[in-house]
Amino acid sequence: MRWALFRVFNRIRASGLGKDLFFRATQVPAYFQTAFNRGQLRTLRLLLPLHLLAQAVSAPVVALGVWSSSPWLALLLLAGIEGVLLLWFSRVQPNVRTMRSLADYAALRWALRALNGVLGSVWFVFIILVFRLRCEDIHLLTLGVCFGFMAPLLLCAPVNGAVEAMVVPIIAGAYGALLEGRFYRSVLFTTSFFLMTTVCGLFVVGISRLVGVLLWRMQMARLKQREQADILSLLTRRSAAPTGRWLWETDEAGVLRNPSAGLCRLLGRDETQIAGRTLGSLLDIPVPGAELSGPISPERHLAYCLTNRLAFRELVVRAVAVPEARWWMLTGEPVFRDGVFRGYLGVGADVTALQMIRERHFYRVRHDVLTGLPNRLACQEHLQKSLLETMRGAQAFVVILISLEVSSLGRRRVMTPDEVAAVLQISLSRLNACLARHVPADLNGAGGCFVARYGAMDLAVVTGIPGEGKRHFLEALALELLLTLSGPVSVVEDGAAEVAGEVAGEVAGDVIDVEPAIGMSVSTTGDGEVLVEAVETALRDAQGERVGRYSIFDPCEEMAGSRQQTLFRDVRQALRQKAFALVYQPIVNAQTGMVIGFEALSRWKGSAHRHLPIGKVIDTIAETGSGLEFDFWVLENACRVARRWPVPLWVSVNMTATHFSLPDIAERIFRVLEQVGLEPYRLQIEVTETQALEVGPLVHHAFRELESRGVGIALDDFGKGFSTLMYLRQFPFSKIKLDAAFIQDMLQDARSAAVVRNVIALGRDLGVAVTAEGVSSPEHCRHLQEQGCTEVQGFYLGRPVPEEDVPLFWGRRVADLS
Repeated sequence: MRWALFRVFNRIRASGLGKDLFFRATQVPAYFQTAFNRGQLRTLRLLLPLHLLAQAVSAPVVALGVWSSSPWLALLLLAGIEGVLLLWFSRVQPNVRTMRSLADYAALRWALRALNGVLGSVWFVFIILVFRLRCEDIHLLTLGVCFGFMAPLLLCAPVNGAVEAMVVPIIAGAYGALLEGRFYRSVLFTTSFFLMTTVCGLFVVGISRLVGVLLWRMQMARLKQREQADILSLLTRRSAAPTGRWLWETDEAGVLRNPSAGLCRLLGRDETQIAGRTLGSLLDIPVPGAELSGPISPERHLAYCLTNRLAFRELVVRAVAVPEARWWMLTGEPVFRDGVFRGYLGVGADVTALQMIRERHFYRVRHDVLTGLPNRLACQEHLQKSLLETMRGAQAFVVILISLEVSSLGRRRVMTPDEVAAVLQISLSRLNACLARHVPADLNGAGGCFVARYGAMDLAVVTGIPGEGKRHFLEALALELLLTLSGPVSVVEDGAAEVAGEVAGEVAGDVIDVEPAIGMSVSTTGDGEVLVEAVETALRDAQGERVGRYSIFDPCEEMAGSRQQTLFRDVRQALRQKAFALVYQPIVNAQTGMVIGFEALSRWKGSAHRHLPIGKVIDTIAETGSGLEFDFWVLENACRVARRWPVPLWVSVNMTATHFSLPDIAERIFRVLEQVGLEPYRLQIEVTETQALEVGPLVHHAFRELESRGVGIALDDFGKGFSTLMYLRQFPFSKIKLDAAFIQDMLQDARSAAVVRNVIALGRDLGVAVTAEGVSSPEHCRHLQEQGCTEVQGFYLGRPVPEEDVPLFWGRRVADLS
């Protein structure tokens, strides 16, 4: 027996269990301590009520048995046990569910040990007193209940010392009753009672330690598993696909083989019905090897990858062979063995619900709520698409911008939303009728003219034009549109509108006169921004005319002539008069939704060129030779304003890349910071590239000096201008600002999504922050947060505001990103 016990002890010591039993509290790694404590708190919240219930039930059971022999002893037990439990439930238990921190967990452990110690003391006194009663039934009842509730007491095992705090007084009470000598038994009975009590106490204490060790090991295993899952998630760059993925595999001919259970379940067929079919037969994709023409779609991209044996990732394609046509997200990798192509291995997921949400989002951000027409963003995208088709040899087109100016009784007026809707409704009706009469159907095909709401009271039309007689066609169409859209509109009380005088009887309501102005621009360039600038310039010219309120603008001829000279003259005058102002757009932490800084943006006050984008104006300033002076004016004013902001809010200022080739650029920036009193770490400079950034010693020196003093350096509009990956390798950029064009399309365009995902991954690899510009919806925010983006910026989070409105954003969570 002795040798057997010795062997067991050695095994326990060799296995480390003995160390776990006595030193497990010191074995939790520091980085696991907080999570471990929270897990222990959750365990106690589940187990502790059962232990307290066992105590609350045990005392009345024993008291009922003792009542006939000694009522005062029964009352003593009830008062002691139930009083302590009542105090616990009134003072401690309500706070258990709100405990979160390490201090809370330590306080709960101390309170539980104290509770069990007090309960054990009450039972100690009761056992001593009850054994003075000469009633064997009461003795047996008391011992049976005491040893019985030791089983629920094991629920306190997660807290070291909690079980012992109650077991030791109870065992001591039993020893005390034995030593009391108030009952006369044989030596054999006394010895048996002593051994039974000792074994029972040691057994409960040992089992409690073992249960504690098992709970500790289970908790640690769970934490390590979560840690491994987090590491795996980081290594795999966080996929946007939902859970419930399934595997797929093809042979060299593209035939599916070994269909997984997930794929069979999704298709509603067994393995024998799926094996032997090609991936192309399940999806609406061209046959690999077929000629690929037309616009690039995910299906065509997938076919291209399969044809050329390329890897692809998270392509969302439509599965036509599945009932009700589902959407699948596919990732695939070609397999080569000994230099021979063996097929594809991949993973897929059903993302139909996610795709439907994205389609609703796509429609919502590109359509006007009031009219249901495409909005300004959709119009600009349509223009770019039309320009690409024109470059491929398609028919030329014209962009028509119509401004509906309204007045009442000869005076300009501000309309209510109902009146705006009414005027737009009748104007659209007139416009569609006019286009149907005067634009031949063969110019636009079955789709007809493209009509969008471009502004509050502006409509845009894109239509094809004939190959000959363009000028005559455009002038005739402009005159017809002016004649059709002009005239009074009667707005009745419920917001409905009718053409005044066209309805039998007079319509009660306000009569609003509509006077349109029309700007036109022919598609003569492949740049959508230039085309938009041209048509807006033509509209402004038309609005300045009293009669013949239309203008046809040719950007190639006009901007090279007097208009460009006028713009140069006005810019020089504005620089002399300091006719520029700064506005500040919030930059938000993508993970918390809190505003952490602002970007300073310039605006031209009272400009006659307000239709021009500010980027065009800044380019013109650079062409006049005043770019450096203007950039430092912006820097000084922005830093002076930011000095009054609470720490740690910072300001971001744009600066042209070519300025960093100057020998003293860093010293000039530091002098500005010193003059205004702004700490360097609260300034971020965004390097904008109207020209390529020189790779030379002066630029290296300037960037290193700024970095050493704490000034942040961001590479602006990454992916749009001259930005190259070489810059990220050679210069100490602390941030990458991803261009808004990729953000706006990332939920619909697989290529834009891939660029966003990989730029964010690149930022993590380089250890630099990534700011996403152009965020316009909560869907954008959530997607960027899931991808691990650092910062977000856009109209959804906050438009640029003047200096006096900046405090409205301080300490605010501008978006719910969870």
